[in-house]
Amino acid sequence: MSGDNPATGRVISLGQMLVDLTMRIDRVPEPGGDAFADEAVARVGSSFNILHAVRQMGVAAAHGGIIGTGPWATQIRNALADDGIAHIGLTDSTRDSGICMAMTDARAERTFVTVRGAETQGDERCFNGIEPADTDIVHINGYTFAHPTSRGLLAFLERYTSHRFTTVFDPSSVAAGAEDRLLNAIIVHRPIWSCNYEEGLALGRRLGLSGAILRDAETVCTALSERLNAPVILRAGASGAWLSAAAGECARLVPSHHVHAVDTNGAGDCHVGVMSAELIRGASLYEAVRIANVAAAISVTRSGPATCPSRQEIEPFL
Repeated sequence: MSGDNPATGRVISLGQMLVDLTMRIDRVPEPGGDAFADEAVARVGSSFNILHAVRQMGVAAAHGGIIGTGPWATQIRNALADDGIAHIGLTDSTRDSGICMAMTDARAERTFVTVRGAETQGDERCFNGIEPADTDIVHINGYTFAHPTSRGLLAFLERYTSHRFTTVFDPSSVAAGAEDRLLNAIIVHRPIWSCNYEEGLALGRRLGLSGAILRDAETVCTALSERLNAPVILRAGASGAWLSAAAGECARLVPSHHVHAVDTNGAGDCHVGVMSAELIRGASLYEAVRIANVAAAISVTRSGPATCPSRQEIEPFL
């Protein structure tokens, strides 16, 4: 396997970390009604899933986001400690970290209610203490754009308009609706963009792309890369991922390993984390995406959000 060089950097996430409270119900109740669930499972999610994947590849990881004080924050800190992930961000002593309640009904439709916590309430100075080394990779998630913490993210991006470390940006479904100043700042920063097809379409429309340019994943990936002047990865599920490795380069499909999917929750996080870790280990972007495809494919054969396989489990499939 390529990318076997000793890892000399770490992956730092500036994304949000909260606790996912999941439950299965027959149906979402009407206003004023009741619903019963046989069990509820609380797991640390969001950026934790990405950093967990990084650690599964044997690469150092650090969380630069805000963690609160309270029972949910304690669960987050315990999960970080168990995985050997350092917390290098701020601690909010005035509020707890947030939770996301996810209800899955009998039709497999999911309904979410998110309680905003400390991770969303940063000011323009909240990332001042994050100083990546040239060998590090910084992960940024588009969900941060939707909360006051975006002020700190904007300050970070403007501070590092010129930088030597690599940034990986997962725009999620939120970035396409971000305010111009923040979206322009991330474009100028020139990260590696990693998103799924629907997110790529929404982003393309926000950037003024239309018509035949948006007809399929290949053309969307190529057009986004040219417009953003940056590498773009367009995750395509079981097919693998489209990759435009340099600005405007024609996208090519990096194939995946075909499996029977059981639970796709967290597969995108697994992909981003493994790809970032393999770049730290010295892999080319193409090879890092290829390895991430295999890891994500294995992860969907397992139930739960943080199901990234170990590096040893991936090797036989390559």
